[in-house]
Amino acid sequence: MREAVSLLREAGFEVIKAYYSIVNDLTYIDVDPEEHLRVPSFKDLLRIALKKPTKLNILRLPAYPIVRLRPSLRQLIVIVATKAREPNVQVPERWG
Repeated sequence: MREAVSLLREAGFEVIKAYYSIVNDLTYIDVDPEEHLRVPSFKDLLRIALKKPTKLNILRLPAYPIVRLRPSLRQLIVIVATKAREPNVQVPERWG
């Protein structure tokens, strides 16, 4: 995370907040669009994996409880920053 924060500071951003966010990976292969909206629990994941038994869906079945028990296994770096300095625009005077 330190590298990402330092890159933003070097680019002229003021970092307000930086933290790790837990990922809730609920993306499935070959699932109808409506089914993506109804996956809040492991039962729904099991239902989709049995309905559409792709390799990735079946591999996500044992991975989901492990990720829920150990959230440090899947995290995103979230950095909230504002632009600290704007570039100075200089208008050259050509006929002066």
